[in-house]
Parts: sequence; structure tokens; C-alpha cells
Amino acid sequence: MPGGCRFNARWLEDEKYKLWLKRGPNPRLAICKICKKDVQLFTMGEAALSSHMKDGTCDNKDFIHQQPLLVAELGSSVIIPCSHSDDFINTVSWFKHSVGKKPLLIAYAEYRSGSVTYQNDFNNKNQFLIRSGTGSFNLTIMHLEEYDFATYYCVVSFLNIIKFGEGTILLHKESDGIRRTTVLQQPVFDRLYPGDSVTLQCSVISQICAGQYSVYWFRHSSGYSHPGIIYTDDNRSDQCMERSENGSSTQSCVYSLSQTELRPSDTGIYYCAVATCGKIHLGNGTKLIIEDSQFAWNPITLVLATLNIMTMIVIIILLKVIQNIQIRAQWI
Repeated sequence: MPGGCRFNARWLEDEKYKLWLKRGPNPRLAICKICKKDVQLFTMGEAALSSHMKDGTCDNKDFIHQQPLLVAELGSSVIIPCSHSDDFINTVSWFKHSVGKKPLLIAYAEYRSGSVTYQNDFNNKNQFLIRSGTGSFNLTIMHLEEYDFATYYCVVSFLNIIKFGEGTILLHKESDGIRRTTVLQQPVFDRLYPGDSVTLQCSVISQICAGQYSVYWFRHSSGYSHPGIIYTDDNRSDQCMERSENGSSTQSCVYSLSQTELRPSDTGIYYCAVATCGKIHLGNGTKLIIEDSQFAWNPITLVLATLNIMTMIVIIILLKVIQNIQIRAQWI
């Protein structure tokens, strides 16, 4: 153990702790503890425990901070800030996630190296620029185009741990001053079976407009040429949360569609449509797959099958008894 470091041996009995040896001119022994919200490092040696630990508990300070929402116009430039803890960082990176598509790595940098490596052709047009500083890793997007409006995640890594920020949603501010409403849906739901129940969710982020607005659910099945309306829902204030950013207001709403006693005919793509601010906005849809079971068990079938099994067991027992009687009769 380097430098005669001392530590509490009881910590090593907990699987949440791991030993880590920091390399360098002054090696130190550290304890890596995985907490519910974060990963904290506690350095042992001549110095006291790191300030990350307070009264034997994990500090609840956010490790990464991002603005939840930004609004920009086509052709303009926007800075998406990311601030993070400055301790024990190995790499920092940015990811772009468009609804219905896989996340794409924009760029990454070895912390404090000052060198940024771009991925997936994100810097072919010199449109993306990242500035790295102490505790910050800000992304600038210039000359915004339609496909640039997405969710951007700031990600840091240290040791073998990866930590994601909450993400920044970049929304499109249209030229007439009305923000485009964004409708988010889960692309594919888990496979279900006949008789199951499911609740589909639709998240709507939009400018606050005067008056009510409505939400429609459509289902498109392979057996029908056009989607049909299966449910409508008027705006309800208890489903929405208002948010103010830079002097302007937006609201985020979550709508649900519950389906019970599912059947194979319920398979299809479920679309959420929102009518607000004089426009209708359609989500990308959630694909629902209901597996058709090979055997349709009902109470009568179950009772008959049980009776057949019990009858077979009784016949086998009787045959065994008769066989034993015959064997005994031969010995008399």
C-alpha cells in the first residue's frame, strides 16, 4: 500500500467500494463509491476525506448541468452550454438525439487537453464548434438547419463510469414568431400478449397559446388504408407544467392512452396529434406489437384439460393396482 495509507477496512466489505491507485509522482490510494445519483471519489492519505463526502453521505450536487430548453430560428446560431464538476474527469463529449433515431456522437475531448475530435461528419461544414474550459464544455451550432433541432446530451466519463446530463431540447422558432410544437413518442413499445394492458405516453412541448387545444390518438394497422381516430382529449391544466426561459414561457404536457384486454387486432402504429396555436402537429408514432398466442386458453378448455389429466392418472393407478393383485394371485 503506497505511502503507508490507512483506510477503514469495513469499506472494502461493501461491493459499492473499489480500490483505485492514482498514478503520478505522488501515488495515492482512493476509494471509489457508487452512489444513487453520482459516483464520488474519496482520497485517503495525509489529507482528509474529499469534500465530496459530507457527514458520511454522498453530496447531492449535480454533476452535470444543462439548460432544459433552447429556442432558435432557422439560419441563426445557438450556444448550448454544459457545466460539470471538475474532479477526476477523463473525457467530455456531446451527443445528438433525434426522435426515432439512434443517438449520434458529435465530438469528444480528453479533458484539459484542449483538442476536440469530431465524429460522424459533424464538422464537415464547420457548422459545429466546441469550446472547452475549466468545468465547461459548450457546443455552438451555426447556420441552423431543419435537422439540427433535436435533443443534445453532454456526457462525461471518469474511470469506467459514464454520466449523462439531462439533455437540452433545441426547438425551432418560426419566422412568424410562433414556436413549433414538438410531439415526442416512444418509437417502439415492448412486445405484448393478448389480455395484457398498456399505457402509451405522448409528451408535448409548445408555446403557451390562448384558448384550449386538443389531443388526438390515431391507430394505423396493416389492414386499413388510413389511420382512424380512436381517442380524443381536451387540454387539461393538471397534465401540464409551465416553464419560463429568458423571459418567454413554454409548457410541457404529458398525455396518456390506456388500452386493456389487448387483442392481436390491436397491433399497429399509434400516433399522437396535437391541435394548438391554429396548427396540427403529429408525432412519429409508437409501434405496438401484440404476439398471437398459439393456444387460446379459456375456462372451459382449462377445466376439460384438467379432467383429462386426472382421468389418466386414475387409470394408471388402477392398472398398477390390478397388476399387483394379479401378481399376488400367482403366488397363492
